[in-house]
Amino acid sequence: MVLTGERAVPSLCACSGMKLFLALIVVLALAPTWPAKTANSYELINGIAAIANDSVITIQDVRQASAQAIDLAQRTYYNDPQQFRKKSDEAISDALELLLERQLILFEFKSAGGNLPDSIIDDEIKDRVRQKWGDRATLIKNLQAQGMTYEGYRQQTREEIILNYMDRKNVREALLISPAKIERFYEQNLSRYKLGQQIKLRMITLNRTTGVSADEIKAVAMDIRSKITTGESFADLAASYSEGAQRKEGGLLGWVQESALSPLSRIAVNLAPGTCSDVIGLARQPDDSYWILEYNGTGELVKGRRFTSRDVLVEEKQMEKNADAAMPPQTFYLLSVDERQVARTKLLDEVRDEIEKELLVLERSRLRKKWIDRLKNKSFVTYF
Repeated sequence: MVLTGERAVPSLCACSGMKLFLALIVVLALAPTWPAKTANSYELINGIAAIANDSVITIQDVRQASAQAIDLAQRTYYNDPQQFRKKSDEAISDALELLLERQLILFEFKSAGGNLPDSIIDDEIKDRVRQKWGDRATLIKNLQAQGMTYEGYRQQTREEIILNYMDRKNVREALLISPAKIERFYEQNLSRYKLGQQIKLRMITLNRTTGVSADEIKAVAMDIRSKITTGESFADLAASYSEGAQRKEGGLLGWVQESALSPLSRIAVNLAPGTCSDVIGLARQPDDSYWILEYNGTGELVKGRRFTSRDVLVEEKQMEKNADAAMPPQTFYLLSVDERQVARTKLLDEVRDEIEKELLVLERSRLRKKWIDRLKNKSFVTYF
């Protein structure tokens, strides 16, 4: 049963014994006025946030558990106080629920007569020391830097072992995703697995560095293209010359849907498989827009298209000879298409593993919620 407010106290006495009741009366008498669950109240006041059976969750506990998420929210929404407050309150609420769940699970283990031998805890700590710190002295030094004692760390390790055991017993070992369930999910979500027309794209990237002119880099690009047109492998030349991230893969960007191509890559749409594009230049402008410049087979500039920083086309025109002198490209590219693939729907066998992983996540979440709800319904939970 989940209880809230002062009405929880009589039920605690009736169901859990006079000793627990008196202990909670003392706790309640010593606690300050209960604050609302907001970022400000948790920052300024310490006291009791919730009681779960015989355990007290303090506001300090909640503050520590939510500190990282609140710090991230502060850095993300530093110029949006309203959104920061919303995210902070969500972090506090989530942290409180996780701490509450932790205490309910530990209480369930204890109530069921669970026993964790000291030897298991010692072995786990030894493994952690060996893998992370190397020796016990380094572990203790790190704990002291965090304001934690070795005894506190040992208790924390004990609880983590119990929580992992209980989660495995009540959630992970109960997980079962049948082939029929996977097939049903696939049939109900066919639209998610539709692919538009795709091309298997390769790219050679040449960057202009300080002291090197755009004409010099363009000449290198033209020379590479000449080698490709006379039969040399695009992939081999990409591995030798390209300065792109995919150099080791022969410039391979992989399968890309035509609808998702960037303005630069879209030039490859009309290429026949196995052929190479003309040289392409990219000239970034001071206003964050950029020009994509297309050169012909002899290296003359023929066409230019200007895009905003959000890849929106704002201008397209035939370019005069040497017009790029006023906006020299910083990067030159060559593109090639290995293969084309018509629009289709992925087969079940292609996405079976993907679907199973997604269903495992969903099923795990469902089983855990069911388990925690059962623990709450038979426990004494009071929020303040």
